[in-house]
Amino acid sequence: MKQAYLRSLRSGLFLYQKGNFMVIHDLYPEKSKVMLLIHPMLASNEAMRSYLVENILKETNEYRFIIPDLSGHGEAADEIYESAAEEARMLSKYLLEHGLSEVDLGFAASLGGVVLFEMLNLGEIKFKRLFFEGVSFYESSKLGGFLMTKIMLAKQKKGLKNPKLAVEKMSRMFGIQAGEVMAERFLKMDPLSIKNIVRDCSNVRLPKMDVEMQRSCVFSYGEKDSDLRLARRKISKMYPEAKLVVDEGYGHCERMVKDAEGYVKGVIGVD
Repeated sequence: MKQAYLRSLRSGLFLYQKGNFMVIHDLYPEKSKVMLLIHPMLASNEAMRSYLVENILKETNEYRFIIPDLSGHGEAADEIYESAAEEARMLSKYLLEHGLSEVDLGFAASLGGVVLFEMLNLGEIKFKRLFFEGVSFYESSKLGGFLMTKIMLAKQKKGLKNPKLAVEKMSRMFGIQAGEVMAERFLKMDPLSIKNIVRDCSNVRLPKMDVEMQRSCVFSYGEKDSDLRLARRKISKMYPEAKLVVDEGYGHCERMVKDAEGYVKGVIGVD
């Protein structure tokens, strides 16, 4: 814990709440517009900076970026991920304590989207625009969650025996650079964090959105994303005024890595 605390002082801000630890990176605080970027599982603030921030800055320099390392990830890798609700509480607390009750754009991918859903359920932060990438819509999938937990833990065990194979599999999906980092993080992640993440992504609490919020909300999926089929049904039923974007030829969260420059144009609304 002490080492994580010292690292956070050098490269980001830190926040404790109920024993949990989160590093929150606050970039360009002098800017008037605020963008919250919440990474997916096995990513970190570094991935959000590399793939999103660097390319957004090619289009505009008007944003202040708030980028957390969720528990169990990045500079908070030594901490156990407990729940999306706890991550949402810590993020909301940070924003409120820094006078940021309104966020211009909330972006969240996969696990990050589940955390952003929980922030909307809390209702403490107002978002002008929302962009979800590859977020789960499974509200009560006990069997699916049980099976996925078994699969993930088996993959981790197998990967620990053959790390090269784990890197190869991740690299086929996300490219060599991202694949190596993601494989390393997966093999080092505490099994309890994996169990809790799968549980949250299998038991999502979908927030209520009024018509105005729906019209400012985008749900984006790769054409090959296994979550897309259910998402189509749920979005049309619960958020009929929201926009659904499907990126042809891509899988789960792939385009943001493989075509980051083009991808961010859709995120900030300039394409």
